[in-house]
Parts: sequence; structure tokens; C-alpha cells
Amino acid sequence: MATYRKTSIAAGALYILGTVFGVASAVLGGGLTPGDLAGISTTLPKFTLATLCIILMGMSLALMAIFLYPVIKKDSEALAMGMLIFRAPVEAVGYWLSAISWLVLAALGRLFAAPGANTTQLQTIADIVVQVAERSGEINTIFFITGAAFLYIAFYRTKLIPRWLSLWGLIAAVPYVAVAILGFFHVEAAGVDFLQAPLALQEIVMGLWLIIAGFNQDAIKKLG
Repeated sequence: MATYRKTSIAAGALYILGTVFGVASAVLGGGLTPGDLAGISTTLPKFTLATLCIILMGMSLALMAIFLYPVIKKDSEALAMGMLIFRAPVEAVGYWLSAISWLVLAALGRLFAAPGANTTQLQTIADIVVQVAERSGEINTIFFITGAAFLYIAFYRTKLIPRWLSLWGLIAAVPYVAVAILGFFHVEAAGVDFLQAPLALQEIVMGLWLIIAGFNQDAIKKLG
């Protein structure tokens, strides 16, 4: 039982850390348009720190999946493997690609600020990098939701956490991924980002639940 308690605390803490790093990257990058090389060139330290937060977010969420895998596997190896693949290597690679894109933009920002720089050419390259980063980010969102769905279904089946919390995640995943799919097909719907808030809130609540309450003891006994 002690092992399960440690696992739930570790997984919950990593969920919270992933959220904190994600918010930190947004705050640090706030007010900056990724393709705005003029703006990036004047805030390089903050922009680079935001990139580091993206990397740490990916690492936290990947480790969370690794911690939960042995527990989920006791109920369903297929669900556990699906959750692990999509939420660890696949999702983590997506975050790394985003971070690399930001590092490229930071490098372009340095060149942009250099005397005699061909700013028009550099801005064109930056615009291409931003478009690729946005499309890859939307694809990564689909991978993230897929892995999250495996996890929520497993939690719902096992009752390791309250079923209402698992259902919240499954329901909130629909509008979350819809925003990414619209963006992938260049359908710009103004003011729809709020549709991703319910899932973000659910993950915070779930992380806190895992830390404070832990897994349901009766469900653990059934898993063996």
C-alpha cells in the first residue's frame, strides 16, 4: 500500500509541475508573438527561459506516465501501454520539437538584432518556423488527448480516483482537441481558447487529488 501511496504522490506532483511549467512558459512568453523577431531580440533571456519551461513541462508529464504505468497495467496492459506511449515518448518529443523551434527563433532574434542583418529574410524564415511549430503543436495536442483518454478510461474502469473526475477528463478532452483540429486546418475561430480551460482545470484537480487523497484503497485491493 505504501508503494501505491508514493506512486500517487509522485504522479500528482508531476502533474502539478507540468502545469506550473506550462503556465510559466506562457507567462514568460506573454506579450510576445513567436514570429516577432524584433520583440524576441530585446527579451532573449526571458524567451530562452520560457523555452526551458517547455522542456521541463514535457519531462514532468512523461515521468508522470512512467510512474502510473505499473499501476494501470494491473488492470489493462493495452490501456497502460497506450497511455505510456502517447504521454511519454510521443508527447515528450512534441514538446522537444516546440522547444527546438523556440530556440531557432531565439537564434534568429540574435541575428535580427545584429548590425547589417537582412531583417526581411530573417523574418521570412521566422514565419516559416512559427507555422511549422504551430502545426506540430496541434498534432501533439491530438497525441496528448489520445494518451489522456487511455488514462481516464483506465481510471474510470479501476475507480482508483472518483469516476466523476475521470468523466470530467473525458468530456473536457472533446472541446480541447477540437480547438487543435480547427487550427490544424487553418480554421481560425476567435476566442475559442477558453474551451481548453476545463481540461487544464481537471488535470490540476486530479493532480491535487492524487497528492492529497491518493488512490482508492478498495480499488487497489481489487488490483492486487
